[in-house]
Amino acid sequence: MARFNFTQDPEEPDLWAAENVAVGADRPPIHVMIQTDGEEPGSGASKAVKNILDTLDEQILAAADFLLDNYSYEHYKKLGIEDAQLLPEETAEAMAEKAVLRALWLFDEDGDGYELWFTLPWDPVHTYDVEFEDGAPVSCSVND
Repeated sequence: MARFNFTQDPEEPDLWAAENVAVGADRPPIHVMIQTDGEEPGSGASKAVKNILDTLDEQILAAADFLLDNYSYEHYKKLGIEDAQLLPEETAEAMAEKAVLRALWLFDEDGDGYELWFTLPWDPVHTYDVEFEDGAPVSCSVND
């Protein structure tokens, strides 16, 4: 099993991160963060990350339904966004194709709760953070 090289955030000692984590040939590398009690994440944390990454296609498709809640073709078209950047159809599959995964944040080392952070081609300003509990998406927040 792959072990991730987590480094401690000097300003937030409970946060550990691994940068440029490969998640497949068709996706850019992502940033992985884990919240701990200040101790370096153990092998269980690496296993939790690997389990999430092993089902990433399914995770992204599940998150896409929540991302759709924040999408309006008409709104982005009025802003002058080109059709090529927008969804060809408003489906979870189309959203999963356009959304770009940027980060995974585990709330603890068990990986029971986490967020997937996305950027979308029609909105260069925000990230769309889909929260998961026990492997299922539960909410989406839009952040600067």
